[in-house]
Amino acid sequence: MAIKPITGMLRRNLIMDLSIALGLGTVMGTAFWYGYHMPRTNKRDAFYAKLEQERAAEKA
Repeated sequence: MAIKPITGMLRRNLIMDLSIALGLGTVMGTAFWYGYHMPRTNKRDAFYAKLEQERAAEKA
């Protein structure tokens, strides 16, 4: 029983696996960044800006 050569198949699967992994990683990273991180950061910054305005109003 002979084993068939795997020359082209290995390279094709490697390229496909890397393409899928990089594509999904990019999509998930972008979803996290703009769907979770940025809204949370904007909310935090707005809170501290409001707090600073209230403190400045008390001093004036």
